[in-house]
Amino acid sequence: MSKNIKCISGIVFSLLLTLSSCTKQDKTFGDLTAPSAPVIDVQVVGKTTAAPYGDSSGKVIITITSTNAINYKVSFGDGTDTLGTKNQFSYGYSHIGLKTLNVTVTTTGKGGIASTTTSAAFTLFRKFTPNAELVTMLTNNGSKTWKVDSASPGNIGVGPINTFTSDWYNAAPNEKAGVGMYDDEFIFTKNTSTFTHKTNNSLFGHKENLKDFDGTLTGTGDYTLLGSTAATYSETFSYDGTGTTEYIVFGAKGHMGLYVGGHKYQILSRTATQMYLRCVGTDGNAWYVRIKAI
Repeated sequence: MSKNIKCISGIVFSLLLTLSSCTKQDKTFGDLTAPSAPVIDVQVVGKTTAAPYGDSSGKVIITITSTNAINYKVSFGDGTDTLGTKNQFSYGYSHIGLKTLNVTVTTTGKGGIASTTTSAAFTLFRKFTPNAELVTMLTNNGSKTWKVDSASPGNIGVGPINTFTSDWYNAAPNEKAGVGMYDDEFIFTKNTSTFTHKTNNSLFGHKENLKDFDGTLTGTGDYTLLGSTAATYSETFSYDGTGTTEYIVFGAKGHMGLYVGGHKYQILSRTATQMYLRCVGTDGNAWYVRIKAI
């Protein structure tokens, strides 16, 4: 019996020692001090007195000062957020032209305690200079007219956002005849950067997106808009891209073929007479169209 009591006493002592050790470790976490309100410094790359909105690259360097901060959340004002443990971030914007933006920062300290959120406004200019050969191809260095290549398989297609192929659907040749798409003409004019969409008073697309042309529309799904609200229109267009990608960008309502709400078309392939284009719709899907010069 005496040995059993000693054994039990030893176990209890070990447990108490373990609990005491855990309690001491918890006390070493440190003071949970909230970080100070972030101070944001936005350096617009290439900004000078002669170029107050930067060197047209669209790049900025953001430096954050916040005492006791260990993590940083940055919202760049264009829908992009990022998290990091360093207090400096380099970022390149993708808009074209002059734009005023607000960058917002929240810092976090030990134990996840957050500071107040701070914002900083700045104005930035971004310009993309397209390859001269692309301009010639699209406009013939004057004006050039294109239309949907209705006779080609896959003249309209759709696929997931994470691929560059129309995995889900490809229209058969002339499958969409009569819906108000194949008779459209797309005219690009170089000197004025003007896009004219000759519609013949009919537009085909998703009804929820065609509200951009006729605000009285309700409902969703494929739809042909007829009449004065589907009349020929003109607006500006521009180019965008990188060393390996090329885009045609419309100013407001511009599109080619099926209207899915997107206005930025990536050129996947092109010749002097044909182009294969990709556009991301408001539904989050990737839409494709084949067009030809006429």
